Amino acid sequence: MLWSFAVNLVALRAVIFLVQGAFRPDEYEDYFEQSLLVLALAVFFHGIVFIWQAVGVFRAGENYIRDRGAIAVHWGAQLGVLVAFWLTASYALNAWQMTVDVPDYIDYEAKWRSEREARYALTREDGDTLKLAGTLELGITKRLTALFQEKSAPYRIILSSKGGNIYEARGLEKLFRERGIDTIIEDECSSACTTAFIGGKKRWLKPGGRLGFHQYRVEADYAVLGSDPKAEQKRDEALFLNAGVKPDFAARMHSAAANSMWYPSSGELLSAGVVTDILE
Repeated sequence: MLWSFAVNLVALRAVIFLVQGAFRPDEYEDYFEQSLLVLALAVFFHGIVFIWQAVGVFRAGENYIRDRGAIAVHWGAQLGVLVAFWLTASYALNAWQMTVDVPDYIDYEAKWRSEREARYALTREDGDTLKLAGTLELGITKRLTALFQEKSAPYRIILSSKGGNIYEARGLEKLFRERGIDTIIEDECSSACTTAFIGGKKRWLKPGGRLGFHQYRVEADYAVLGSDPKAEQKRDEALFLNAGVKPDFAARMHSAAANSMWYPSSGELLSAGVVTDILE
């Protein structure tokens, strides 16, 4: 009885389970092309072999009762067969799941990161100057931080952007301010880009360059919990004030409608302290 239960049932079942676990496919892989073989093995080991094991235990139990007259051990063996049945059913289901076709894995995070990075460009103008052109996307602060850690880190950055993610703009503002990076505008720096610009130690405006300001808005077709554009505007007005911009300009920064834009003249920007110098 003990041999039939411990060896033929428990030990053999354990070996079968361990072997199946060892051959389990890696994440995002499957045995779809070998499904007939896998299912045939599952039927054999989790069906035919298990029935043979269970019958052997029951027969051994009957012989034990006949020889010794004790039924408690037989009941314990039956309970063990029941537990083995549920475990076997679970492993049989898992074997079938191995044959389900898993679509080719796509690293969506890398895909989205690549798509975001395609919306802007970082180019080195010379040894000390970097140019950022395009939308301020998620991850841009982290990427620039890594670039600034290089030995040949730029001391100036040219911004050419019509806006983007305001939180990334604040990240850039902090990065420029803490690293003492000068900011330069050659053509246009609007919306969230102006927040990044104000972090410059020196803030230069080239002829033809302009900064655009307007009210903030949430670009979504649904309600965004916790979103308060006016509160976000106040946060960025504080950044401009801390950079030495005159209060009357900061108060006017977000006067233009969200679908419009206010482009102050170079004289207004200089007198208000938004730019520190206008390059010839």
